[in-house]
Amino acid sequence: MQEIALNPVFEEVKVESYAGYKGEEAPRAVILDGTRFEVASVISRERALDRDGGRMRDVWRCRLEDGRTVIVERLESGVWRVCAAI
Repeated sequence: MQEIALNPVFEEVKVESYAGYKGEEAPRAVILDGTRFEVASVISRERALDRDGGRMRDVWRCRLEDGRTVIVERLESGVWRVCAAI
């Protein structure tokens, strides 16, 4: 499997998610540099207040199929961000 390096800072990526009755609810896969990685497990989920804009965002700590742990965020605007867990 190809290794894709993630920066410790957030970057916009494509995220496939489970769409329940509330809309996009949980990440199922992330696509980084054109390579799709399934989310093997969700370690934790929380809603957090964005310090800069004062808006809420959903934050998931996920383990990908290749063993890496990442943090996936979905902003109220619908933008997804992913960073390497530190």
